[in-house]
Amino acid sequence: MKNRPDVMKSLADARPARLDPPGTAPLPFALTDVKAPVRRVRRLRAAALIPAGGLAVAAVAAVAVVAANPGGSAPTPGGSAPTPGGSATSAEAVRPLTAPEILLAAAERSSKDASGTGRYLVVRAESGSVLTVSSGTSTYEMTTRSSDETWLSRSGTEPTRVISQNLGMTPLTPSDAAAWRAAGSPEQVMVGKPLPTGEFGPGSPISTTAGPRRSSSSEGANTYAFGTTNISVRDLEKLPADPAALRTALLRHFDGGGGDLPTDREQWLLSVASSLIADIPVSGPVRAAAFRLIATLPGVRSLGDVADQRGRPGQGFAFTSGSAATGSIEHRFVVDAATGRALGEESRVLRPAGTTARLEPGSLLSYNVVLEQKTTDETPPN
Repeated sequence: MKNRPDVMKSLADARPARLDPPGTAPLPFALTDVKAPVRRVRRLRAAALIPAGGLAVAAVAAVAVVAANPGGSAPTPGGSAPTPGGSATSAEAVRPLTAPEILLAAAERSSKDASGTGRYLVVRAESGSVLTVSSGTSTYEMTTRSSDETWLSRSGTEPTRVISQNLGMTPLTPSDAAAWRAAGSPEQVMVGKPLPTGEFGPGSPISTTAGPRRSSSSEGANTYAFGTTNISVRDLEKLPADPAALRTALLRHFDGGGGDLPTDREQWLLSVASSLIADIPVSGPVRAAAFRLIATLPGVRSLGDVADQRGRPGQGFAFTSGSAATGSIEHRFVVDAATGRALGEESRVLRPAGTTARLEPGSLLSYNVVLEQKTTDETPPN
């Protein structure tokens, strides 16, 4: 009997470290290891940490951002500002919301989001990442998806637990689906690591089918990191709710960036502050401070009315990063206008180059939808 391929290693080898969206943090620990690697607060996730469902590449950031268009007419480029005394009746009365307006409105709602009590902070999410795969002589794109439910011990004295499931792989576009069917709809495809030249390294076999739910726990208290400093959930709950104080607190961990973090201070702040909105679970007031901080940073633009992959409507904002290794990548965020909570985020290619050279402009790289965040005294499931 042949040994089964090491699926987790194959996926980690296939994923370029600089493709993921901002602030994407790995699970609190690898499900095959009892030790908890630190969740890095950074622009792009390291490729070696992936959810243990086996097929999904590291849970990546976020939502497929599309213009909300419930009426079927052409989507507008942004949300409409409210008209005093009633709805807008002319083009002059309707304008897109600016990025500061979206961010400050989300901050106001977040500031009213009181922190709950309980032993655990629970986050449920669904994530996806796009991979270039091959079957025989055919090459096409597939999206690998996973779900995870993370139970973070707030005290650090109880184990943190993750329940994760690989949801399988599906072709990205109709043309990719046609290529997959033409190859015989294989249940196993080859995945190769994208190289800076735009070519691919040797491929490894990966199954396209869904897997069982898996669970593991860790005793580690320091779950996250700002710069080179490891911190715990309790440390996160001590972050200041004032934007100026939050800026100062975050910059204490700025060591010049580099690697997968921006070297520019303002861009570094944008990367880390966006993590506090969409990836790292913080209190409503701290999230409000992060929104207000982001509103002061350069390079942020409005997306207006948008919807996530679950069809949940929200307000969107985005910023762009780029390098010779990855080309230009847009990082998009969707915020629930009623609560100020992030619905999720996504990354797309704007100008392909390096590891994204084979992709078309606008191609999705990864997404994540945040399904639930709560505190509870319940016991984590086994």
